[in-house]
Amino acid sequence: MDKNSYAKLDSLDKQRIFDVIDSQPNQLRQNYADTLREDITKKDGIGIKSIVLVGMGGSALAGGIVRNWLSARMLVPFSVIRGESLPEFVGNNTLVVISSYSGNTEETILAFIRAIRLGARVMVLTNGGKLLDLAKKAGITTLQLPKTTQPRLSVFACLKALACILEDTQLVSSVDLRRELIDAANYLDSAKLLWATDKQGGNEAKQIATNLRDKPVIIYSSPILESAGYKWKISINENAKQMAFCDTFTELNHNEMQGWQFPKDKSFASIILSSEFEPKEILKRIDLTKETLTKYGYSPTTIQAKGQNHIQQLLEIILLGDYVSAYLAILNDVNPTPVNIIEDFKKNLALEA
Repeated sequence: MDKNSYAKLDSLDKQRIFDVIDSQPNQLRQNYADTLREDITKKDGIGIKSIVLVGMGGSALAGGIVRNWLSARMLVPFSVIRGESLPEFVGNNTLVVISSYSGNTEETILAFIRAIRLGARVMVLTNGGKLLDLAKKAGITTLQLPKTTQPRLSVFACLKALACILEDTQLVSSVDLRRELIDAANYLDSAKLLWATDKQGGNEAKQIATNLRDKPVIIYSSPILESAGYKWKISINENAKQMAFCDTFTELNHNEMQGWQFPKDKSFASIILSSEFEPKEILKRIDLTKETLTKYGYSPTTIQAKGQNHIQQLLEIILLGDYVSAYLAILNDVNPTPVNIIEDFKKNLALEA
């Protein structure tokens, strides 16, 4: 890919999304959550038998990352709800974390009100809006997220805040989650140099974007990278304004792969996200799946995570996907940041209410 492919980068990227993407590792070093050490303590975790994170879109992504990263270390069940309805088990033994970057997401506000009425212990992650006002009035512990251009680019900040809640309430086995995330930030600061806009030759993110241009994209992820696959889908949808779908091993081997026969025109681009930390049985499935995809006329691109541990690999793949989607937006001749179709839909929905 030559430099002319990105001649319009500066003029299209009006909100400088690449700068925000570059700065994401630093969200893992934020002090906004660390300052709450004295406010969130082991006492807040006493009697808690389940945790529910409620959020929509990018505001729910941190919950998916936590499930991938900490499932084996969680001391109580942890679930993610995308919607306004809460499970019947929610009550005074449930910690409900309400996550809405804007603070104005209708479904999340309704879930907040319902959680309060059900007597759950509630904490809030937000940047502002109506949710912040409601939380302050109700005296609810709130971790205020730093300002950014779009909720999908505050995922690492939300992850840091959620990790601090879990660690300080001691609802995960004894670990230093803060240290793990700072180490991950240091690793990502090195990794991102290979994908930045000033990296020309050998830029993996630019090459992947070229392969995805003008095609719907399907992302297949190994189980421990499931949240990364979903983040790739969201980023391609919202940044590149392009169709993308995702699925996870081994579920896709029981249904989706049968659909690779038709249509005969294989117009999809396929991505496989893989981690060396998966059991050998999963890695064998991935290799066989690649062979099967190729047999039916697809040309899968395999992306192997390179971090030293699970969380580094998970966040590395997520960050790479953000770069890929932003480069793909430039190739699509669009500004990566605005999501006008979504915003117009929300306005029309409000008018009809």
